[in-house]
Amino acid sequence: MSASATPAAGPRVVVVVDRSGERLTADAAAGVARGWARTAPHTTVEAYDCHDGGAGLTAVVAGRLGATVHPVVVPGPAGVEVPAAVAVVPTADPSGAADPADRGDLADRGDRDPAAGGTAYLDTAQVAGRHLVPQERLADPEGLSSAGVGRLLRHARDLGVDRIVVGVGPLATHDGGVGLLRELGAGADLTNLPAVRDEWAGTRLVLVTTTESPLLGFQGASAGLGDHGVPPEVTQRLELRMGDLTDRVNAVLPPSRDLLTGLPRRPEREPGSGAGGGLGYALQLIGARTDDGARFLLDELGIRPRLAGSLLVLVTDRYDYTTVHDGVVAQTARAALESATPTVVLARQVAVGRREGMSLGVSGAYELREGEDLAALAARVARTWTPAR
Repeated sequence: MSASATPAAGPRVVVVVDRSGERLTADAAAGVARGWARTAPHTTVEAYDCHDGGAGLTAVVAGRLGATVHPVVVPGPAGVEVPAAVAVVPTADPSGAADPADRGDLADRGDRDPAAGGTAYLDTAQVAGRHLVPQERLADPEGLSSAGVGRLLRHARDLGVDRIVVGVGPLATHDGGVGLLRELGAGADLTNLPAVRDEWAGTRLVLVTTTESPLLGFQGASAGLGDHGVPPEVTQRLELRMGDLTDRVNAVLPPSRDLLTGLPRRPEREPGSGAGGGLGYALQLIGARTDDGARFLLDELGIRPRLAGSLLVLVTDRYDYTTVHDGVVAQTARAALESATPTVVLARQVAVGRREGMSLGVSGAYELREGEDLAALAARVARTWTPAR
């Protein structure tokens, strides 16, 4: 989603709203833009939604890029069918039928082949999200399957795209992606995994994650379940299962060797392999390249080029220890810092001090007062940062 006030000769303000986890509504960006322009009509205000790649990804992509949404039905983590959607953005016509400026010069980036069939965006939380199973079931996720994500991948490829972006955040499943691999034809014992990787070699897969955690280890997928209240005896058992899985995978798909050391590369240690209970691991095994979701979407949605020469206004639900280190707020502020773009944060609640924000180049953080909404907050802050001449 984007919104813009009537162009003016004064400063340019870029509003970026963190829609991750659907904590802020789809009209937040337009509301903040209107509030800012009401106080500072001499400014040009642009407003964009951004996301971290987790739940709600397809809605943001569809709103910004004009994607066509294809509804599908696939198995959920417990095997019960659930509704989902594939958002497809066709590649811009190189002859000029589609104006690249309308999409932040998306068609000009080297990551896309202008002659190819477009990109599909998948929100894996739709088919494997934690909301799909009872809370007590999450205390031991063994047996919950990622097969539905494999089915979703097949639906996307059948639509004729040559590039699939898969958003992975916290999920109910914790099977190391085995369900996905079996759904794609790897077999019960994963013997056919090399053939599956070859089959998907012609499709560019992009894994965008909300975490860089590996599959195994003290910072891995199983260890991280402790933060969600899973008992230690369960996390230890799941870690052992994941270790057995990687032994099997490395037997049927021997890892490549590092060019410098000559040692085998450890796919289970790759950043992002632990995303979604190991779903990231499975996607990497079949050729997906991996990126931080918020960082990737700054480029994918055409936001990064708009930052230089502007005042950046970041809007989030809660500005706290988490958002100051990871996600849309952190990644966008870092991008702004690279171009010496001043940044302020608007939030419903501010829970960190100025010192934490200074490391990101955030010059000020403002929270709602009693009776205010985000539009009113924007109008108030605009008096300070873009005063009338």
